[in-house]
Amino acid sequence: MKNIIPEQKEGKKLDCFESVDFESTVIADTAFDSACYHLSQVNHWYELATIPATTFQLTDHNGSPIDRALALHDYIRLDIPGPGLPSSAGYDWVNVVNITQDSTPEYKLYALTLKPCPDPRHPENKDTAHFFEGVSSSTFLVEQRRNSILIQYAGRNEIINVENHNLGDNIRNLIIGMAAKVGASYPQWKLLVKGLANHIRSEHS
Repeated sequence: MKNIIPEQKEGKKLDCFESVDFESTVIADTAFDSACYHLSQVNHWYELATIPATTFQLTDHNGSPIDRALALHDYIRLDIPGPGLPSSAGYDWVNVVNITQDSTPEYKLYALTLKPCPDPRHPENKDTAHFFEGVSSSTFLVEQRRNSILIQYAGRNEIINVENHNLGDNIRNLIIGMAAKVGASYPQWKLLVKGLANHIRSEHS
């Protein structure tokens, strides 16, 4: 797991965990598949949270909306509460930089990592379209061991992005980034992780 979650080197880190136990490994196997499926359906993440805040839209490499399971190098457009990013029509953007699937007799694992990136609709603008710098990352993991499933969110190297050329971007990022650093982003990811756990619990218990 250490080589899946990027190493924490600077800035802030954030972790959220939820676990679900089932009556048998057979049921847990089905629940694991269900958790992986729902995690891959980015456009429906907001439905998993009991109090939706940020909405997510999967897009292709041009930034055009698509509706399918996410794949490596896809983009995700975020519409977060509060002031939007001026240079990208109010949206933040992340790129799917890693997808890991692993299975042994002892465990199963599905993980994906997202990183802030430039707005793919404007390739001429290389500024990071996100309130955190491009070095930061968000990793989601679903792990099964026998009849137990662990769901985790790991944010690493969260540094506020005030290096854009657009002054309005930097002011906005400072406002949103400071709120995130003092805990405003925690409920969003906690609700998503908890919502996914509750969903598979209700489906398979």
